[in-house]
Formats: sequence, C-alpha cells, structure tokens
Amino acid sequence: MFLISHVMIAKHVRNTRQEVVPVRLPAVALLVIVLGLSLAACRDTSKLGGGGGDVSGNADTGKTLFTAKGCGTCHTLAAVAGAAGTIGPTLNGIATTAGTRKPNMAAAAYIDESIKDPAVFIVPGYPAPNQGGMLLPVAVTDAERRDLVAFLAQQK
Repeated sequence: MFLISHVMIAKHVRNTRQEVVPVRLPAVALLVIVLGLSLAACRDTSKLGGGGGDVSGNADTGKTLFTAKGCGTCHTLAAVAGAAGTIGPTLNGIATTAGTRKPNMAAAAYIDESIKDPAVFIVPGYPAPNQGGMLLPVAVTDAERRDLVAFLAQQK
C-alpha cells in the first residue's frame, strides 16, 4: 500500500476543527480510477445528445421536416419527391459521404453540425451559406434536428 494523498475531514469533538488524515489506497485502486477517467474522456460522443450527431431521432418525422422546412429547395434528395435543389450539395448518399467530409468526424455528427451551422464546412464547388441570398441556418429545434439527422443518416 502506498501513501497517495491527504484529505481534510471534520472531526467532531467539542469544537469542529479540520484535521489532515493520510489516506492509503492500493496502487491498483489508483490505476483503476485513472484508467476509468481516461476512458470516459476518450469515448465517442457523436451518438450522444447535445448536438453531437444524435441518431436517436425519428427518421419518418425527419423526412416530413425535410419537406416542411424547405430543404429540397437547395438540396437534391431522391428519397423526397420534389427535392431537386442545386444551390447546396446533393444529399443522395449523404450517410456515406458525410463520414468522409471532415477527418475524425462521424457521419451523424457531420450532418448534425451542418444543420446547426452550415458555414463550418463548405463542400467544395458550392457557395458559402451567406452568399446568394440563402437563409441559413434553417430554424429547427433540437428535437427536429435529431429527426433530420436520423432521416439523413439513412440516405446511403
């Protein structure tokens, strides 16, 4: 056993006073704590909520929102009747291509980011969102964005 640290604890006598008490932990326990914290910090958060590319939304609702929010005005997507826009990049196969657009970023996270802030990454050959009179980003709630991500993540 190794001396690891000192911890302040309150000792209840007549007067409460702070006393430094050595705490002894086995080296293995310390190693387990450090490894646990390291793994928690390195986990893939792209499928978690909070804008990380959550695919827990409802894809059917996402398809309805795609039409209702006018996404097909700027984007082509064969899965949606009338979605034949050419101002923005085609979304045919976006579930596959999204994962290649930005290094070390999962497809769902890229789609989520692109809906939230389209100016973060501009697909080569397309204008920046602030050009050509585009009104971006399109106003969506977090729940609507999750639904759109779930729908677009199915477009392979």
